[in-house]
Amino acid sequence: MTQPHQPASDELGEMLKRVHMLGSATENLFNRLYSGLNRRKELSEALAELDNMDVRNRKLREALAEKSIETQRLTAILASISEGIIMQDTEGRIVMMNSAAQKILGSSRTFWSSELGILFRESRHIPSVGSDIVPVSEAKRVDINERTVSAQIASISDDDNERIGTLMILRDVTDELSERMKHSFVTHMSHEIKTPLNPLRLASEVLLNTPEGQAPNRRMLEMIGRNVDVLDRLITEMLDMSAMTSGDFQIKQDQVLLEDVIFEVVDGLTPDIQKGDLELFLMLKDSDDLVLTGDLKNLRWAFSNILRNAIQYTLSGGEIWVAAGIDRQQDDHIILEVTDTGVGISQDDVRYVFDLFYRGDARAEDGTKLDPRGLGQGLFVARTVAEAHGGHLLVETEQYEGTTFRMILPRNLPPALPS
Repeated sequence: MTQPHQPASDELGEMLKRVHMLGSATENLFNRLYSGLNRRKELSEALAELDNMDVRNRKLREALAEKSIETQRLTAILASISEGIIMQDTEGRIVMMNSAAQKILGSSRTFWSSELGILFRESRHIPSVGSDIVPVSEAKRVDINERTVSAQIASISDDDNERIGTLMILRDVTDELSERMKHSFVTHMSHEIKTPLNPLRLASEVLLNTPEGQAPNRRMLEMIGRNVDVLDRLITEMLDMSAMTSGDFQIKQDQVLLEDVIFEVVDGLTPDIQKGDLELFLMLKDSDDLVLTGDLKNLRWAFSNILRNAIQYTLSGGEIWVAAGIDRQQDDHIILEVTDTGVGISQDDVRYVFDLFYRGDARAEDGTKLDPRGLGQGLFVARTVAEAHGGHLLVETEQYEGTTFRMILPRNLPPALPS
């Protein structure tokens, strides 16, 4: 039986359907082709990027190798120098400490708990002041491990002036300071001895040339007597200081009227006060109660050293106050104060003012150096005498503003007091 003939519209629809399927297949084919081409391009770009990264990594490794060599060279140089070197990064972490610094400090724990550690922590935030290594502070003396160390802070920056850390440079100046003190002692001791010897020599020559039978010149005899007393006092003080340093210092137990001691010392130093164009004020409270058990000669010696120190370091036109009274906080003690409007004591020197033969670098505000006569023993003597009486000597000072020395003494000498 013959099939009926399909209509032309059905045939056209079938052809369109086949064309559409062919178009879809072609589109898929081209999509896959483009996708493959894109992947090849991406792969090619990735490979090129890997090549670039490899080049950069190689250059970075070379740069790191160079930096490592420079670091090793720098570390070797720093390790070989005698100064102690400590470096911290911008976060405050220690990144290097050479052997000289370790020898000075003993350990990093000692460092952080010391004044040096505090100084280093405070320097973490100092600004950059230029490239390379630039000091940002004056050298400061610090005591650590029974040594005296000079410490200076420096800022470290790169070539772009970006701060990369902080450096502390340490130098052990203990022996240097000791030698300076010895030299100062010998120099000033020679001067102190020559001062009375010169008039003695002059007087002896005059007397030797006096004709026989003629009475000696009385003024020459008086001059000899005064200068012999000066030499005798100087020798006695040196022997007493020797006893103080050896532990053999003994004090007498007299009834001492402190008011009499004060007036006697002030009267003796009045010529120096007038010569310095200074004004002195006395403020004594509870005068009748200013009585204590102690060594009259040594208390007079101690007070005269404190007052002489105030006179020597107060500029012309300045003022000095001497005050004494019963301690209101402990009425079995007496307070004796000497306050001046002098040049004061620097923070570097104040810790050493009670050391024997130490003479600081006293300067006026305009930079003028004050270098009065003396061996540098006065405040050592004053403190030793105060402590031998069971008391103590304190200092309060502000550079260029003045100084107060406060001696606190018990009214009754403690029993079995060690020297």
